[in-house]
Amino acid sequence: MIRLQRAVFFMEEEPACPADSKPLMLKAVLSCPILSWMSNQLLADGVQRFFLACDDRFAEEARKCFPAGAEVTVSNRHNDLLAFLDTEEQVAVLPRSAIPMAEAGAGFAYAAPGRELREVWKDKMTNSVSGAELLPGWLPVYSQAVIDELEPILRERAKAPSAEHE
Repeated sequence: MIRLQRAVFFMEEEPACPADSKPLMLKAVLSCPILSWMSNQLLADGVQRFFLACDDRFAEEARKCFPAGAEVTVSNRHNDLLAFLDTEEQVAVLPRSAIPMAEAGAGFAYAAPGRELREVWKDKMTNSVSGAELLPGWLPVYSQAVIDELEPILRERAKAPSAEHE
């Protein structure tokens, strides 16, 4: 099992999206922004440092999605990302919005050593990283329609008694 220490999120933005609209990562699922779902799960998994690549206009709202005291860099500057990746630690990469769901198989989220990501991303941003390992447990969120489909499922899970209370 990979021991993740850092995570990189790429906040997607739709070019045709109106200026007053939010990226999916900042939209709520059960009154909680998707970015909070993502960061809370990774914190529980042991991640200690985060990098969020996003436009400056969303930086303040995005920072509020992390718990107080979390070590978070929010930036849209390539050099900041490369500096964050200057480590041999394993880095989780989530290239878009996702909800943690244990039953989701390995898919689009992956992990690789920071310096390997840094070397590949120096010249070109790509998901083609040799040595990367796919991470299971992340369900990608591509649209508001996906959020609408997930909410009833997650609401039912929130109501169900957990195994530890049985």
